[in-house]
Amino acid sequence: EPTVRAELMEQLPHIAMFCQENRPSIPYAFSKYLLPIVVRYLADQNNQVRKTSQAALLVLLEQELIERYDVETKVCPVLIDLTAPDSNDDVKTEAVAIMCKMASMVGKDITERLVLPRFCEMCCDCRMFHVRKVCAANFGDICSVVGQQATEEMLLPRFFQLCSDNVWGVRKACAECFMAVSCATSQEVRRTKLSSLFINLISDPSRWVRQAAFQSLGPFISTFANPSTSGQYFKEE
Repeated sequence: EPTVRAELMEQLPHIAMFCQENRPSIPYAFSKYLLPIVVRYLADQNNQVRKTSQAALLVLLEQELIERYDVETKVCPVLIDLTAPDSNDDVKTEAVAIMCKMASMVGKDITERLVLPRFCEMCCDCRMFHVRKVCAANFGDICSVVGQQATEEMLLPRFFQLCSDNVWGVRKACAECFMAVSCATSQEVRRTKLSSLFINLISDPSRWVRQAAFQSLGPFISTFANPSTSGQYFKEE
């Protein structure tokens, strides 16, 4: 019964906390019995069960209740499988969103090794614009986690593609995260590459894209400021 599985997922973070507090007595209970259920439900046929398992997984990661080893061996491989080309459309879109949200929680190393290659593939998913839109919406977050080198070498070419996507919703998502992408690049890249890219968005055929770009104009300009000389810098609280 799907409602039973969904209810179980809502309770699971509390059970995980109990296991953590009583670790000397039950050291492997969560890793061995509970985490496999969470990752299995990420591909459940019922939408509500998938949603509650996704929420549970993010809470577990946020509370640091999943061991790093388990993240690498049990969570990431399942998400990689769920974002494979032959995966169910809805499941794939949801799995991409989870990968993006967990990046800041698992850190640079795991994100760069395990998440980034598949994320780059998903940015070029020619069949599903929903997947590309999720990638565009979370692009800045991925950039901020992996840092300048990976951003400039691996991510920027994908960002350029997304900024000229044939679906206006994808381009709008790019405009909205433009400042975060800019923050992850060098001043030279901002000046020589991102400026012209931003001008394209500001003169986009879609008024929704143009509106989003104009709203990002001030934050984007702020990334050019040199705090040491201007005394001004952008800090995201």
